[in-house]
Amino acid sequence: MLKVIDDEKLIARYARQFTGRFRPLIDEKIRVKLGHQGANFEARVAWSKKLNLWVYAQTIRGVRYWNAFGRGRPSASGCLTITAEINFPWSGIDRKTGAAFAADPQKNVYVVHRGKIGGKKGVGKTLFEENYRGVWSWMEDGDSLSQVAVIGWMGSSRFALQVGQFVGKIEKLKSAASFSSQTSLNFSEVSFHEEWVGNPPSTSPDAEVHACDHDLIVSHLASVLSRWKLKVGNDADMELFLVHPASARVSHLFAVCADGREKNILATAAKLLLQKSERDNHPMAILVLPEAEAAKYQQPLRRMSLDVLGYRVEGEKILFPDLSGISLDRNE
Repeated sequence: MLKVIDDEKLIARYARQFTGRFRPLIDEKIRVKLGHQGANFEARVAWSKKLNLWVYAQTIRGVRYWNAFGRGRPSASGCLTITAEINFPWSGIDRKTGAAFAADPQKNVYVVHRGKIGGKKGVGKTLFEENYRGVWSWMEDGDSLSQVAVIGWMGSSRFALQVGQFVGKIEKLKSAASFSSQTSLNFSEVSFHEEWVGNPPSTSPDAEVHACDHDLIVSHLASVLSRWKLKVGNDADMELFLVHPASARVSHLFAVCADGREKNILATAAKLLLQKSERDNHPMAILVLPEAEAAKYQQPLRRMSLDVLGYRVEGEKILFPDLSGISLDRNE
């Protein structure tokens, strides 16, 4: 379980580290008019082409550390609307502020979000809690417990990518809410929706250090498969699948377990087997594991009709060295 960090000096240190993680990836500063609380003001936002993300950070002394984000390269002197804010309180515990720093028992520090998003009618905490998929964890929040979304682990070389993915999911939630008369969102078209990747609240999370990479791994695998001209999709139940173009039937199911603990690997494998059994055409089921665990479980899981695909991380890169060995054209 995580525990919120409420010490003023620690919050200040981690707030500096938070903004510092984006600096190596910034390509340019662009002067714009930034929308905030119903008003615009002139600001210079930092743009990262690699992250497809602009960032604006401001310290409001005695109040909070304000961090605004948006997607896409801003036009010079254009008026920008904020997609997501990741704000930290100046000190103590402030549940009205959207984000916080939290630590696990091993002293790993994470950025978490309470789900307070806004910007227009129909967009708020209810929308977030009912529709956001990602990493969820329980957190000791002073004298109470709170369930929070874990944005990323600050010790990871992929932390900026984790933040960028969070902003992208919020953008898609807000956009989909604009076309929905209800707060529950539906995606009927077969395609890959990054906002469906991850878990809803009220589930048992993996160890947060590993779980923070889960959504990046699924999204990157989907991207690689799409570049191979394969039809990629997901939905509320299956985080990644392939559809055979001729029959429009699911041909491959994928499930990622970023946590190498045996109980989580077996739980993910069991769920994948159930999903496979529910399909009349018995699609190929592929469990994606860290390379070391893939080698360990490959033979026993193959006897259960599960294929295993290993991945490894190298800095910001996520690699699937044996992906070409998977029979992706079995139904063609």
